[in-house]
Amino acid sequence: MDNLQKLESNIKYKFKDEALLRAALRHSSLSAKTSDSSNRSFDRLEFLGDRVLNLTVAEILYKNFPTESEGDLAHRYTALVCFETCSFVAKNVHLDKYLKVASGTSFDDLRILCDALEAVIGAMFLDGGLDPCRGFVDTHWKDLFLKPVTPPQDPKSMLQEMIQSKGGKLPEYVVMEKRGSEHNPVFSVSVYVDGWAPVKGVGQSRKAAEKDAAARLLELMGA
Repeated sequence: MDNLQKLESNIKYKFKDEALLRAALRHSSLSAKTSDSSNRSFDRLEFLGDRVLNLTVAEILYKNFPTESEGDLAHRYTALVCFETCSFVAKNVHLDKYLKVASGTSFDDLRILCDALEAVIGAMFLDGGLDPCRGFVDTHWKDLFLKPVTPPQDPKSMLQEMIQSKGGKLPEYVVMEKRGSEHNPVFSVSVYVDGWAPVKGVGQSRKAAEKDAAARLLELMGA
């Protein structure tokens, strides 16, 4: 059994067109400027898979929780499609073992795993339509659907609410450094809040670095 067959066993879906699965496993750090589709990254598939996942989760919630209000459904939906949940599922199917990335690329930023999982879902949709995507979500999100879920609070929102509740000025985020390649960048961002020394966060996107900085400052504040 080769690697692709092992992954197909993990996700419980056999691809008719293995090229789609291979494309879904190719991170943008390897992407070259070429018209050869075999060298493209999974970004386009991730774009499609994100929409398929959103629709599939919304449909399952609508059918399985007929007495819940729109607000309650939205609460569950947010928790089930967030990047923390997607990266959790990606780890459960051992997706990180099959991704093709440039040397030195780190999986510390869980968004890579989330994006890759959505790319696989996008590839699955193109290969077999919506039904196998429903089956995939039914199988790998099953326990998450059944238990009470709370969407994680964004640390930037938490910090802003805390500061505003005390009448302070909004936090200011400043990019201090951007290093690495275009396809594998590392951002350093500092957050400035009156009364506190600047706190630096890092991440593979500006948004991720801002969240990291906010989370570190909240920890210092004892929140």
